[in-house]
Amino acid sequence: MPRFPGGLAKPEVSVPRISVAGITLAFVLGLSAGPSLAQTRPTPPGPTAGVPGATLESVLSVARQLSPELAARALDTEAARARVMIAGSLPDPKMVVMSDDADRTSGPRLNRMTYTFEQDFPLWGKRGLRRDAAQAEVGQMRALARGADVELAERVKIAFARYYAAWQAVHRTEDLHKAIHGVAQVARERYAQGRGEQQDVFRAEMDTTRVATDIVRLNTDLKTAQGQLNALLLRSASAPMAPPERLRPLPDLRNPDVGRLLDRARQANPGLAADAAAISGAEANRKLADKSWYPDITLGAGAVQRPGWGPPGYQAWVGIKVPLQWGLHEGEIRQAAAQAQAAQAQLSVREQQIRGDLAEAVAGFEGSRQTADLIRRQLLPQAEALVRSGAASYAVDRTDLASVLRNEHDLTNIRLQLLAAEFDSQRQLAAIERLIGGDL
Repeated sequence: MPRFPGGLAKPEVSVPRISVAGITLAFVLGLSAGPSLAQTRPTPPGPTAGVPGATLESVLSVARQLSPELAARALDTEAARARVMIAGSLPDPKMVVMSDDADRTSGPRLNRMTYTFEQDFPLWGKRGLRRDAAQAEVGQMRALARGADVELAERVKIAFARYYAAWQAVHRTEDLHKAIHGVAQVARERYAQGRGEQQDVFRAEMDTTRVATDIVRLNTDLKTAQGQLNALLLRSASAPMAPPERLRPLPDLRNPDVGRLLDRARQANPGLAADAAAISGAEANRKLADKSWYPDITLGAGAVQRPGWGPPGYQAWVGIKVPLQWGLHEGEIRQAAAQAQAAQAQLSVREQQIRGDLAEAVAGFEGSRQTADLIRRQLLPQAEALVRSGAASYAVDRTDLASVLRNEHDLTNIRLQLLAAEFDSQRQLAAIERLIGGDL
């Protein structure tokens, strides 16, 4: 029996054209082409039970509970509510106790005690305007808190979709590795039976190693995605996560109406709500600045005590702040007017930005969804059929090993393209929901 390089023996006897190796190859490649991305691997029981990561809802609820940014925004809102109380209150009164000499030109010193009480009263509706401005700030803080929530939700949605895509990519490539490993085993059997070439064995084994390096790279991507998601949950980057079960379903946006989405954004977008509240506050401050020309008054009362030498007496007075500082008041009015105009301009700028971002996100979502549908409904079944056909042809020596390997790689690449399209659809959907201020 002749020997060849690599220590493999090539027998001289003939064998049937349909062998056990061919049947094994068809079975292995058929399994690798069978499952689609819609089917996910079952979650293994064990230490991942109760760990977030299986669904978007599980990670989103934890992120909202633990987010320090949302906690800070809630405290900012509470501080703004306290400022409403401050704005509607009168300033603290002033009490003065004074010891003085009685008015006389000669004789012993006669002490006189004076107890006075003063209170400033802003008039002309100034307290109400200050309260309105403070209440507008409360609305602005609430809108910013909602904005932090929708931005956090967008980050979590994207991070979870990346985690799902990375997890699926690793396992799909592992499927490819198993399939090519089976091809290499069949190639060795065929060569041992005298039906194959030694270079086919080497090519299959080299391809197996190449796919193994791809798995190492994809596992690195998976760890990165897992670390990013854990960071949003305030967990260690290496903390365990449950295997992702599914992506959330996409809404029906086959004929998306950007105008309708823009109307919804005008009603619910937190940034627009914050700008509208800022406009209300700036307008209240402008009216308050206009009333700075109208003087406030100070009311005061006092009691006079003359111990041992005369009856007690009383005092009362009214004080008025005279608006003589023209530069001060003119500057306040001009500042408040400019701030009101700036707030209005900021609202227009944000609305224009939202309109453009919505158009871009909707177009990207529609393109990614159509791409995913085309891959899932046509390209993926065609590639799976080609793999099965190539396996059957190789089993009866009607095609070469290179074609079988190429078909397997093409199928895996198509599956990875489908994952990329699904991830991009989820990313664009998260952007749309951030812009409109809520889920579709």
